[in-house]
Amino acid sequence: MSSMKPTLLLLHGAFTTPAAWDFLNPYLEKAGYPTERATYLSTNPPDPLEATVSRDTQHVRSKFLCPLVEHEGKDVVLVVHSYGGVVGAGAAYGFSKTDRVAQKLAGGVIGLIYVAGNIVPEGQSEFDTVGRAWPSWLMIDKPREGLSHIDPLVSTLCQDCPKGMDCEVERAATPQAYLCFTTAVGPPAWAEKGYKDRLAYIHTRDDLVNPPFAQDMWVEGSGVHWQTADMNTSHAPYYSQPEQLAEWIFKFSEDFREL
Repeated sequence: MSSMKPTLLLLHGAFTTPAAWDFLNPYLEKAGYPTERATYLSTNPPDPLEATVSRDTQHVRSKFLCPLVEHEGKDVVLVVHSYGGVVGAGAAYGFSKTDRVAQKLAGGVIGLIYVAGNIVPEGQSEFDTVGRAWPSWLMIDKPREGLSHIDPLVSTLCQDCPKGMDCEVERAATPQAYLCFTTAVGPPAWAEKGYKDRLAYIHTRDDLVNPPFAQDMWVEGSGVHWQTADMNTSHAPYYSQPEQLAEWIFKFSEDFREL
């Protein structure tokens, strides 16, 4: 096992920016974990009618994951929230540490940690896996064609966030191109043999965005084994319980390092 801690590549959910990690990141850095925050092309883009999930996947793969693994030879754990689970699964495909060791290559993805993450099989879209119906809190073609946003924001996303944090939540919020939800995904990393025993799922049990029953259904329907943990939080534990979330990330990251 390497003495170096893996780099945590953080993939946020939809309707927000990497600023969503601001409250979690200090705990990660204090524990000695290097971190990188990915961005998406579907985040409030000028061309929302072209913002497919495959573009986000390729963007994260080429701009963030390839430099870390192929150029720097680093071990990486992907921490993915909500929609980030869809992007991360595609970006990490073919990058497992297990497979790269077999090819005598340095670095690799040593594990995936999903935080209320969407799990989407190859050939399907996120929209398919939620029953092909928009939730009542999702405003479509707002503020303009091709974009969407959450309304009401705080009471839907993080009804348990500390008092007075509303402004911080709203500061990080942004419209999302909803085409990324309706376009099909390619092969996901979680289905690869190279990620056997390298998958973890943190369930958020008071979630109003990705309901607990849906999270359970996605994990069970994936057909692969996941380590699991429960947090009695809203959809956004990085706001309401960042320290506890960090502890689970440490736990699973260490488990992956020992494989």
